[in-house]
Amino acid sequence: MNLTKKEQSLLKDLQNEEKTCAEKYHKAAEAACDPALQQMFARLEKAEQNHYDTVTSMLAGETPTLKPGQSQNAKRPEPQRAQVSRAEKKSDAYLLADVLATEKFVSGVYNTAVFEFSDPAARNALAAIQQQEQQHGKEIADYMTANGLYC
Repeated sequence: MNLTKKEQSLLKDLQNEEKTCAEKYHKAAEAACDPALQQMFARLEKAEQNHYDTVTSMLAGETPTLKPGQSQNAKRPEPQRAQVSRAEKKSDAYLLADVLATEKFVSGVYNTAVFEFSDPAARNALAAIQQQEQQHGKEIADYMTANGLYC
C-alpha cells in the first residue's frame, strides 16, 4: 500500500493516540476500585493495543484486513452496579469521564482519517476501528449509567 504524506501523517497521529489510549487504560485498570471496572479497562487496553498494531502495520505499508462491522471484541457482559464506597465510586467516575473523553476524541480523529484515505481497504480498516472506538465509548457510558455516574 502506497501512502501519501498526509496519510502517513494521519497514521502517525493515530499511532500516537492509540499508544496513549492503551497506556491510559492500563493506568485506569490499576487505579480503578471496582473489580468489574478493572476488568473492563484491561480488556479495552488490549483492544487499543490491537488498534495500535493495525495502524503500525499500515504505516509499514501493509494492507489492513479489518472491515466495518468486524469487531475484535467478544460479547461484553451487562454492566453491574459497583459494590464500592462512595469515595471509591467518585474516584472511578473520574477515570471513566477521562477515558470517555479520550474515546470521543480518538473517534473524531479516525473520522477525519476515513475521509482522507483513498485506498478502500485502508478506509474500511479505519472505519472498523472507529466503530470499535465508538463501541468502547458506549460500554463506558453504559457502565456510568448503570452506576448513576452519567447525566
